Amino acid sequence: MADGDKVTIKVYIAVDGTNQRLSDKMTFENVQDVPVVRVLAHTIPYNGKFRVTITQESGTLRTFPYCFIYQIMETI
Repeated sequence: MADGDKVTIKVYIAVDGTNQRLSDKMTFENVQDVPVVRVLAHTIPYNGKFRVTITQESGTLRTFPYCFIYQIMETI
């Protein structure tokens, strides 16, 4: 990001398995000292419909590389 940039990251979860609801929201503006954002770990049911969005609200249009690591857990 550079001066004049502003982005909002939103995290959604469908707790009832159907309707996604906003779970977390972070807004960043201008140059960042730490250029990596970590979305906290979530324990989500199989039908939780986890979704993360990033919206650039101002500044020069940019691409934002990302990576998700997930672990599937089962009960025995």
